[in-house]
Amino acid sequence: MKIAYSALFGALLLLPIGLRAQVSFGGEPYGLKTEAHLPVAPTAVMPTVDAAALMVEDDQRAQQGIKGPYRFGFNHVADLSTGNSGVWTSLPNGDAVWRLAIECPGAFSINFEFNDYIVPVGGQVFVYNEAGEVLGAFTAESNPGHTILGVTQLAGDRITVEYVEPAAVRGEGFLHIRQVTHAYRDIMHMNTEKGLNESGSCNNNVICPVGDPWRDQIRSVAMITVGGSGICTGQLINNCANNGTPYFLTANHCLGGNNSWIFRFNWNSPTCTPTQNAPTNQTVSGSTLKASSGGSDVALLQLNSTPPANYNVFYSGWDKSGATPTNQTCIHHPSGDIKKITFDYNAASQGTMGVAACWHISAWDDGTTEPGSSGSGLWNQNGLLIGQLYGGQADCTTNINDYFGRFNVSYPLLTTWLGTCGDQLQGYPLSTGIGDATEVAFTIAPNPTQGAFTVTLPAAMRNKGRVTVYDALGQQVYTTSVRNGVERINLDLSDRTEGIYLVDAVAEGFHAVQRLVLTH
Repeated sequence: MKIAYSALFGALLLLPIGLRAQVSFGGEPYGLKTEAHLPVAPTAVMPTVDAAALMVEDDQRAQQGIKGPYRFGFNHVADLSTGNSGVWTSLPNGDAVWRLAIECPGAFSINFEFNDYIVPVGGQVFVYNEAGEVLGAFTAESNPGHTILGVTQLAGDRITVEYVEPAAVRGEGFLHIRQVTHAYRDIMHMNTEKGLNESGSCNNNVICPVGDPWRDQIRSVAMITVGGSGICTGQLINNCANNGTPYFLTANHCLGGNNSWIFRFNWNSPTCTPTQNAPTNQTVSGSTLKASSGGSDVALLQLNSTPPANYNVFYSGWDKSGATPTNQTCIHHPSGDIKKITFDYNAASQGTMGVAACWHISAWDDGTTEPGSSGSGLWNQNGLLIGQLYGGQADCTTNINDYFGRFNVSYPLLTTWLGTCGDQLQGYPLSTGIGDATEVAFTIAPNPTQGAFTVTLPAAMRNKGRVTVYDALGQQVYTTSVRNGVERINLDLSDRTEGIYLVDAVAEGFHAVQRLVLTH
């Protein structure tokens, strides 16, 4: 059987340009500048939370086979705005700064929702914690065309919200916070005594070698903060126009308040073992529901913003034929943990859960699913999406009986948006596979390396093309164009940390990727 080792990061060159989609745009809040001499921000203190009682309720749900949303927090109803809370300060240049602190005693992290987010051009919104970690700046471009904005988790039990309004637009902005979420579970993994891998120990980090044939599909998957206090999983999905419209498939039972959902991409451990944390700031906020049904537990959304090119996302292909797969793969965020990958090497069967038509996984062979995995995709042996997770009994102890809503049953509801183009559609951007693992398109030696190595290029690249090296988080660390007649490129990563790197080679009609192991 041929294994398609799809090129991992070529999407950077192929994604549409001109779409401004970043949720945050950088900058430094005045409240962290000592020379600004701002007054102390008033504090809105939320009520205490009975975490133990909430966890008992969560355990009862899990015992019923409910995979999500995985509840990590308690939602406080709030009424906090630039008109009734906080403090305004006028700056010498005519700008104004509004600041409000929010405290949730004992919380691991805080996230919240602006139900009125009206920020004129030039305005900036920042959120920061006591450790000086900053989210933002959020601007008019952070959620264009919408007035609701969900703000992702920030570690700690106290945060400060800051709005900077330029003199030219004084009085035009308005912010209102209607919900504040107290995290009683440490989904930020900031508590070093608990560490990562809150999910079961049988799970595989996606960077592990077992994930190599699935690099494209892995990039499509995101963890979702749903309703402020829950976690589900889902994935970007391609459409027949192959145009990068940000359609996103997840589970119907995860729905609720999707205008403020936060989609976190690329939260992947940079090492197979031990699990390490990774940046959590590749997010998109808000979506519009296009279709949903309990008959296959499906929900199709369109993200309010297209993920920017530096997120390097992939739009998964699909198979709507209903043909029984020979083996299945699931990529997900169990228990709100860093991204994992799970395998079943036996054919799925058709079954039902409640009223939903499903694929039934009788037992997982490697890895599992857990609460928080809800909505995660099921891919067949050809790397095509055939369903999304509804629920089941599986965990690392009793790894049986999971149910995924069938994509072929869902598809008639999705045709308006995904289009009609046959039973199978490949993912976007399209990649050239390497074929069998023995068919090497270019060579790297030595591999592993302590730093220096040589890339020997195929004939297809000796007069043109580009070689790029990415780290395990998808960040570009080196790139070079191939000059005429060049057969070998000598590179040196000795100044980089040890771990897994990916060498991407691309030219017209050619695209391949290989893993490089750096050791010191």
